[in-house]
Order: sequence, then C-alpha cells, then structure tokens
Amino acid sequence: MMCNAAEIEAQAAEWLARRDRDDWSEQQQQAFDAWINAATAHRIAWLRLESIWQRADRLGSLHHPGRSAVPAAALFSQRYWRIAAGVTLVVGAAWIATIGLRDQPTQYKTALGQSTSLALDDGTRVTLNTNTRLWAKLASARRVVWLDKGEAYFEVTHDASRPFVVEAGSRRITVLGTRFSVRRDDDGQVQVTVADGRVQVSPTADGATAVPAIITRNDSLLAKGDAVLVSHETDQQTTSRLSWRQGRLVLDQMTLAQAAQEFNRYNKRQLLIADPVAAQLRIGGSFNVDNIDGFARLLEQGMGLKVARQGDIIKIYR
Repeated sequence: MMCNAAEIEAQAAEWLARRDRDDWSEQQQQAFDAWINAATAHRIAWLRLESIWQRADRLGSLHHPGRSAVPAAALFSQRYWRIAAGVTLVVGAAWIATIGLRDQPTQYKTALGQSTSLALDDGTRVTLNTNTRLWAKLASARRVVWLDKGEAYFEVTHDASRPFVVEAGSRRITVLGTRFSVRRDDDGQVQVTVADGRVQVSPTADGATAVPAIITRNDSLLAKGDAVLVSHETDQQTTSRLSWRQGRLVLDQMTLAQAAQEFNRYNKRQLLIADPVAAQLRIGGSFNVDNIDGFARLLEQGMGLKVARQGDIIKIYR
C-alpha cells in the first residue's frame, strides 16, 4: 500500500531519530537502506529532513556559542509525531520556510506512450521516454536527479564545481558533462548507455558488494542487485538503443518475447506471446513505437504466426 506524504515524512523522522541513538546496529542499517531504496519519495523525504535538521543544529550552535547544540535528531525524536499530524516543526518560521522551499525537488513525468524534452535551470537537457517519472534538484554543491521509473536521456552542462548525479534504484550515476541515458525497469534492473563522455556507476546501498564501474562512449551497463555487466557497442548499436528519442524502436535480432516487452512499454494495447517456441524466434527491423498493429501484421504475414485480437490484448502463437 502506498504511503501518503505525511506518513513518509513521519517514517523519515523516525529513522533520523533512531540513527542518532547509541544502539544503532548493522541490522538497523540494512533495514534503513532497504527503506531508502524502496521508493524515490523515501530518499527525497530523508534528504530534505536531514538537511533541515542539520541546519537547525548549526543554527542552535550559533545562538548558544557557549554550549554544545542539542543534536538535531534528538530534537526530532521528541517531535517527529507532529509531522505525521501535519504540523510543521519551526526553527524560526521565516528561516524554515525559505529552506523548505529551496530544498523541494521539481517533478517531471510522462504518460504511457508519451515523450518530452525539457531544460533544467543549469542548461542540462533531459528527454523523458514513455511512462517516466523523475525529480530534479539543482543545489549549489551538486545537481541531483532521482529516476523513480522509466527512462531518460541527459545532455549535461559541464560544471566541475557541481557534479551531476542520477539516483536510479540501487545505482548512482555520477558525471561532470556528458550525454547518456538511464533506464530503470520495474524488476529493479538499471541500464546506462553512454553516447559521449564518461560516467561512474556505483551502488547506492551501504555494504553492497558491487564495485563502481567507469563507462565511456558506446558502453552499455546492465545492473541488477550486485550483478553488473558492461558491454562495448558500435556507434550504430548505441544509436539504435537511443532511437526512442525519435519515436522509433529498433529491434536488433531480439527474441520475439523481448520485442513484445519493448512494444508493451509504449502502448495500452499489449502483445502476448502465447507460444514458448515463438517467443524465442529472432526478429529485426525498425518500427514506430506506437505501430503495434503493423508489427503484429508483420508477424502474421511475414513469419506465418497466428494473431488473435481480444480487446487490448494481441495474442501471438504458431
């Protein structure tokens, strides 16, 4: 069940209070990592509250220079329940309002079958693929994007003083200036393709065994859990992989099952490969992402497969 914003804020407050106690354990760290990685909204809430209370701690030190400040998380442990009740914790009303507004990420999203391009405040251009949702926060120290789901292509404006970071599930992609795409699938798999430049891909969870990987032009990285696979591709293969930006789907000897999954990302009508032998047939070609009917006709007329249409399901079998 999806939590609302107030519940997530309360959970973040609880974690902040727990981490400040002396009995913090490795098991609690693992549970915290799982909570952080479960949803982009969790990470955003945690970063926002942690930032606010660290600043509150520093502000308290300034107001009382002769004594140690009360730890922010300790103050949180006494008051976090008020967040769940919808009450704003105040450390100077004007100050907290300014910090809160400044720290709020901006959300961008597309619907099924939709794509769009946009420019961030630093000049970075982002193209969102179908059914994609991300948040962006451009701060003075670094620029951060959280990819909650879907796929995005980035043309990052170079700024050596502010690294550009993309958080995608269990992976963190760090760059200074480059062109690359990040795709996050529902099963947790993350794919990074570099069109130009150089990026580092590392695990986000503390204690993960996967080591950071450096990938460059025409490299493609697949990551799921601790497993990481890096392959070097040709210019044409990279162009084909990024062809969705032109509304095209290039199938390079994919299995029919893989091709169906790709078409299904863009369309309300869904392909169902009902025959396990047919699912392993290889197919190539270039199609408009929304031309699912034309693809089905090709299978029927060019490969001799049978097609049955039942509402929004196009069933393929021998």
